[in-house]
Amino acid sequence: MAVKKNQFKLVVFDLDGTLTRERSIWEYVHIRLGKWYGFAEEYQKQFLAGKISYEEFCERDAQVWRGMRVEELLEIVKTVPFHPGADELMAYLKQKEMKLSVVSSGLSILSDWVHQKYGFDYSVSNDLLQENGVLTGKVKIQVYYDKKAAWVKRILERFHVKPEEAIAIGDSLGDIDMFQMVGFSIAFNSSCRDLDRIASACIPSQNLADIIPELPLK
Repeated sequence: MAVKKNQFKLVVFDLDGTLTRERSIWEYVHIRLGKWYGFAEEYQKQFLAGKISYEEFCERDAQVWRGMRVEELLEIVKTVPFHPGADELMAYLKQKEMKLSVVSSGLSILSDWVHQKYGFDYSVSNDLLQENGVLTGKVKIQVYYDKKAAWVKRILERFHVKPEEAIAIGDSLGDIDMFQMVGFSIAFNSSCRDLDRIASACIPSQNLADIIPELPLK
């Protein structure tokens, strides 16, 4: 597909591993709580081996935090490290009047905070259910790790943007179908060779500002 300068109107970001240095907010929180090794790590192994479904994987993870106060979880979430250059990248995209969105198979407690922090226009991820500020151990799955395309389609429709007018930025296997939905895609600090193969550009850097020169927006 021939890419024209200034044809783009919207950027769709993955979150975990793309904006944050941590590949998984689930794993990050588990480690901070001392619930990863011997606990949640086993659930991940079972899911990757095909022994449990994605739904069961998420539900088992959420059960680990049952009874925890949402405020306590948010304080942990706010310590997740971001890749350097995030401020510069967001400022550049806003200067170019791009719509900013996030599609993440991580947690909405993180994506909501990032949405507010950087002034995103749209974000969607998975919700930990709560009652009176306390986690119930249940999760509402909205974004499956390998089924982001449906959400990209909704976002494009919401903002009246054509697929060829959108840019996607991600880092892992779960971003492949998202890349296939847009006119330009960037594999940033990628952990997946298959993603690299279909990306319009690959940036092995860990500084988000290094994305700026590769964007077809000048």
